[in-house]
Amino acid sequence: MIEQGNYTKKVEELTKNITGLIAKKLVVKNKEIYILYIPQITNREGLSENIIKPLLQYNGDQILTAELIINSVIYIDDVFSEEDESKIVNYIVAGKSIVFISGDSKYLVANTLKIEKRNIESPEIESGIRSPKDAFNENLDSNLSLIRYRIKDPSLKVDYYIVGRRTKTPVAVIYLKDVANPVYVEEIKKRLSQIDIDGVLESGYIQKFISDKNGLMFPQIGISERSDTACANILEGKVCIIVEGSNLSLIAPKSFIEFFDAGDDHYDNHYAGILFKILRFLSLLVALTLSALYVTVVAFHPDILPSQYILAIAASRVGVPINAVIEAILMEGMLELLREANLRLPKQIGTSISIVGTIVIGQAAVFAGVVSPLMVIIVALSSMASFAVTDYTLISPIRILKFLMIILSGVYGIFGFIMGLTIVVIKVTSIESFGIPYTVPVAPFNFKDLKDLITSNPLKDNDRPKFLNLKNKKRK
Repeated sequence: MIEQGNYTKKVEELTKNITGLIAKKLVVKNKEIYILYIPQITNREGLSENIIKPLLQYNGDQILTAELIINSVIYIDDVFSEEDESKIVNYIVAGKSIVFISGDSKYLVANTLKIEKRNIESPEIESGIRSPKDAFNENLDSNLSLIRYRIKDPSLKVDYYIVGRRTKTPVAVIYLKDVANPVYVEEIKKRLSQIDIDGVLESGYIQKFISDKNGLMFPQIGISERSDTACANILEGKVCIIVEGSNLSLIAPKSFIEFFDAGDDHYDNHYAGILFKILRFLSLLVALTLSALYVTVVAFHPDILPSQYILAIAASRVGVPINAVIEAILMEGMLELLREANLRLPKQIGTSISIVGTIVIGQAAVFAGVVSPLMVIIVALSSMASFAVTDYTLISPIRILKFLMIILSGVYGIFGFIMGLTIVVIKVTSIESFGIPYTVPVAPFNFKDLKDLITSNPLKDNDRPKFLNLKNKKRK
């Protein structure tokens, strides 16, 4: 509480300590009124029209007090009175305007925050043919409006948290109160409340902090740029986390097989959805194992192929001066280099440079005899397969593990290949996502949940996934 008559001293102290703070003084009915705000994050037009103008036009007989100003004078809707002096600085840096009234122990806090934001645009990383074209942006309120636009249920719960000592980033936890399992909802909230860091600039920070530390190689939390996908997961009984400043929402818990699901699978022919899910899973296996399998066959076990294929491979490698292991690592490394360079290039030249770079370097490497033509084909096929997986966070560990597979296959042959696969399977099966096994419904096996995940048929999917242990298990 600020003692009456000490507002001038407090204003001087605040303007000295907060860079760029403006303190506007008004005299209304022999009352001194100070309005404090930071212009760069304040809606100055709204401040003038809804606060300053009605104060200057006040002609009433009652003495101006904080409560009278809130109830009868100013027009702004989001305003309240406060007495705690220690909160003033936090309110100001959060974009609020502070109003001091001489002779009153309370001050006003008005929400005049000006937010610079993008318009609602089409998704960039989750494109689809039949799916809606509205995607999240970096503004929390805009993202919440997209969710509330689709889910008009009074049980939709939105819990707010402030994370980051310096950035004070708002984080929203969204779920259906009468559906979601309270165990993992409370666990998510607990992990959020325990985050202690200077600043949170993107949802990836939150994802790392609340994930189980023993499974950071594989993503335990899904991401979604599309509002319809986020809403579908909320209706499924999961928790959606939205972070101010990020256009990607987080979805938890998430099992391994659910990363192969796409929005179009639910909107289009469900038989096509089954085919596409199988193709995505096979694509993951191809991206992980194809180069390592090439090394295994060429370097150790060419006899497993028909004789005509052995002769063709041998003829293609006649002029290659390096062994299959170095060849595979070299080409896969070059591919990752091109992919990373394409990601950092401006959009105007990125596509053309990546295509030209891949063709020219591949042809030049074959012509120079550094690699065999078959190796170029295998690397190209492996690269295309990696793009088929819907969630790019799942393919990132695969891009790392494929080098492990190549090295093990190059050292131990087929035994190293099988050992590498075994290591990956053991790692995947040992992970949990907020207490839920990562490999459900495959292990532990549940036929109905597995069938529902693969078919994606809303006509027959009457029950929500059993492995989530939800309050309300029925969809309809």
